[in-house]
Amino acid sequence: MSNQGFFELSLLDVAARPANDTNVKVTFIRVSDNREFARSTNLVFPPAHRFVLPAFPQERNLFGEVTAPRFRQRKTGIFTLTDGETIPRNLTLFRQPGKWAASFDAWDQLPNHLQPLKTVLERSSALKVKGGESLGKFTQAAYDGVTKDKTLLAKAALLNLYTKLTEMIEPTEGAEPWFSFVQEVVEIGRERFIAVVNQRMEQLVRAISDNIGQFPEYKKTPAQNHFGNFPAVYNIIKSRMVSVKSREDHGNVQLTIAQGKDATGNDIFLLDADIDENGKLMTHLADLFKHKFNGGTHPFDIHEFLVLSSPNRPLGYTLV
Repeated sequence: MSNQGFFELSLLDVAARPANDTNVKVTFIRVSDNREFARSTNLVFPPAHRFVLPAFPQERNLFGEVTAPRFRQRKTGIFTLTDGETIPRNLTLFRQPGKWAASFDAWDQLPNHLQPLKTVLERSSALKVKGGESLGKFTQAAYDGVTKDKTLLAKAALLNLYTKLTEMIEPTEGAEPWFSFVQEVVEIGRERFIAVVNQRMEQLVRAISDNIGQFPEYKKTPAQNHFGNFPAVYNIIKSRMVSVKSREDHGNVQLTIAQGKDATGNDIFLLDADIDENGKLMTHLADLFKHKFNGGTHPFDIHEFLVLSSPNRPLGYTLV
């Protein structure tokens, strides 16, 4: 073949380690007519693979499509080879959630930076899984011994949210992480937790909502949409709910605060902390429709965004 070049492809996971998979397919496509002109199948990664492709002027504006069974499909980006040129690409792949399982650190082996979460769980005496089992005090053997799929996903989501809410500092004074206001967790699910919080968190979230123009990293959201997420036993005052959402494109957090009553009739404030894989409006609306069928945001997707943004911060679990 005259005028040929070489495309060298390595696949990485979100922690920048080699992505291990078999039966990988790599297809090369022309931008001009969106037609496939080369394909390799049954590839094993690692190692990297080198593909011989036509170079300019025979071909120009090409892209590759990588289909790996345990990862989400990725495109390489557009490229044009010159004669004899080698273009290396390190392509980061996100995992397909259903192809992986969580391996959790044992309670006594959790990283030191999770100590505030452990402290909160120590005083959370009646924790429940949304739509699932009652866990009681979710520590020690109870924490280490869960086996039900719904509970395992909720456990991963709790660790994800803890990471986000400790990284996110409340913006009015810029001194305290959002998780510092959590007093007791009462319910966990695959994309949220419900917790009793200090009243000051309600005041801060309301101040952000009332003065949203001063806080460009947040936006106001309809709080009443989350009314049904709070357990009915707390007799939430719907008209007093307030909610804001962070503006990240991925892994954005919605903080919804509601006032209610505890078992003895005292006023309490509850937080619905909700994490999504997409922050852009139209994509999120599509996700809301999709979530009606698949159960909601998958915590393993959030795992990928968190590891990509903070690769050296352990989450308390890994995907295997």
